[in-house]
Amino acid sequence: MEALGRLAAGVAHDFASLVTSISGYSDILLSRIGPQDPIRPELEEIRKAAARGAGVTAQILNFIRKQDTPPTVVQLNTLVTEVLRLLRPLMGERIRLEVTLDPKLGVVKADAAQMTRVLMNLALNARDALPHGGVIAVRTANMELRADSWRPVPPGRYVKLEIADTGIGMDPDTQDRIFQPFFTTKQRGGTGLGLSTIRGIVEQAGGQILMQSEPDRGSVFTVCLPRAGQDGENTDADTRPHPPGKGPETILLAEDEENVRKLLRLVLETGGYRVLEAADGREAWRVFEQHAGSIDLLLTDVIMPGLNGHELVEQALASKPGLKVIYMSGYTGDALLNAHLPGPGVSLLPKPLKLDILAARIRALLDTSAS
Repeated sequence: MEALGRLAAGVAHDFASLVTSISGYSDILLSRIGPQDPIRPELEEIRKAAARGAGVTAQILNFIRKQDTPPTVVQLNTLVTEVLRLLRPLMGERIRLEVTLDPKLGVVKADAAQMTRVLMNLALNARDALPHGGVIAVRTANMELRADSWRPVPPGRYVKLEIADTGIGMDPDTQDRIFQPFFTTKQRGGTGLGLSTIRGIVEQAGGQILMQSEPDRGSVFTVCLPRAGQDGENTDADTRPHPPGKGPETILLAEDEENVRKLLRLVLETGGYRVLEAADGREAWRVFEQHAGSIDLLLTDVIMPGLNGHELVEQALASKPGLKVIYMSGYTGDALLNAHLPGPGVSLLPKPLKLDILAARIRALLDTSAS
């Protein structure tokens, strides 16, 4: 499993670079044409496809990530859409997915990676309960519980995620034990830790998970999470292209993926920056030694041959304290850098990159006093 996780992380990293290029160049082309241009619809479809690819990459990385991330505001409808897109090929031809999402669904505060695990686990369990095919229904809805309404869940405002199947169901004895650690109904490959872990994740987010089932009539798992915002609140970032930040400063760009490097150089130079580029860490260090006095910001990938981004940054900061730094990475393990960033002038951006966010981060760091 460890080897498979590393393989998946590597594939996701490479795919993230491709998505960055597709999304970035489509943004550039869209910024150069008018709203009535005849090719605009096609370009927007390319951009939407790239955004979906970015979502798939994020879900893969979330699923295999080992460390927890801080709770954030999560729109479950978006998470459900992306996760089910990943899972559809695994369902088989005899299983029909029915998805009903409340368009005014409230948001929740949770670990997005952990909630991805919850949905994947419940959906795959539902699939396993349908050996001869059937229906899996995934539904979201807002839920208000009064003091006298639903006893297992305390009163309050909730978001409900429901996964129902028309499968083999469970007898009362199995239902009593289904959330116990190491209890499994699977003949082979079951650890008995899946549902017990899922319950822990849900309870850690302040929610509860409920289950109803009857033999030969299927099962329904209901996840209730406290609402963290108003109904219909949209936490998705604005997906329209934004112009890059402007500036006359010098940026050293270290990126071993040529297509990404060319894209970023074009974007940065369009923004008025002077760009020095390097194809790996060793070349970047040589360029830095030659131009250290004029370099205002180092924009570097983390995983590069020869000298990795972390080593490059350590050497650069030792030579020039106060240098502004932005790491870029699509590897899950690099999220650990968040806990060890050497100063307030150092930041981390995940791939696939969003060019408007990158431009804003660069401008914000450069505008921050080096004191």
